[in-house]
Amino acid sequence: MITLEDINTVIEEIKKNNSRECINIVIEENNSLNLTDSKFGGLPYISTDADTPKDSNGNQLALLAQINCSDLPENTLYPKDGLLQFWISRNDDFGLGNKKDYCVKYIKNIEDNITKESILTKYKLLDEENGEEYSPFNKKNTSFALKFEKGISTITSTDFLFEDIALKTIHELFPDENIEDLYDDLERDVFDALFKAFKGVDHAIGAYPTFTQWDPRNPEEKDAYGITLLQVESHWNNDPNNNGIMWGDSGVANFFINKEKLEHLNFEDVLFNWDCL
Repeated sequence: MITLEDINTVIEEIKKNNSRECINIVIEENNSLNLTDSKFGGLPYISTDADTPKDSNGNQLALLAQINCSDLPENTLYPKDGLLQFWISRNDDFGLGNKKDYCVKYIKNIEDNITKESILTKYKLLDEENGEEYSPFNKKNTSFALKFEKGISTITSTDFLFEDIALKTIHELFPDENIEDLYDDLERDVFDALFKAFKGVDHAIGAYPTFTQWDPRNPEEKDAYGITLLQVESHWNNDPNNNGIMWGDSGVANFFINKEKLEHLNFEDVLFNWDCL
């Protein structure tokens, strides 16, 4: 029988072999940001010859996040400069399940003569009073300043690779134990200790992803969307009447991409997912 002491050994072994560098994101509400600043929400930068991305019905998408790559600590994921923008639908599903209703845009060359006034001729602010227009931000047009910190992410218990990795590790460390299914074959306190040890990080770039339900990626195509471009968690402010960021009922959103496509700055095939409790 696998004991709590045994499972702690398993946990340490999994963490040792399944960790990666990531960039953690700390956010602070700030509605005075410049157009090219890194931000969640707020006004996007849009080049002179570009327009606001639209969904499958021809309606404008809304800016979820904008990362100024020059703000990031040294990393091997993002470009060294330019802006990476994440756009989602203004519908209640935010574009979930339809790749024409969300997108990621990379802008390499930034013009220094773009004004907020010119952006507002292209980008329609969300209507705070319109119940048919949705946003994960409690105040639909608010913006959050982003601070980036290098960190370490270990695999999460909701990652589609986790159960196979956990079983393999148990078999290697305790070959005499007949464990074929984590839920059925581990004692409840041991099972709980294992899964609670791999909760993941909050807002981040490049981290192992977190889900409140399940991983939507196909286990048979492990590398198709192996890189987490961005994770945005639900976020509570000190004000009990302002949740800040809320995906449904306390959910989380992720954008995934193939490693090779990211290296070639090809953002045409990105997987967006959000789920909640």
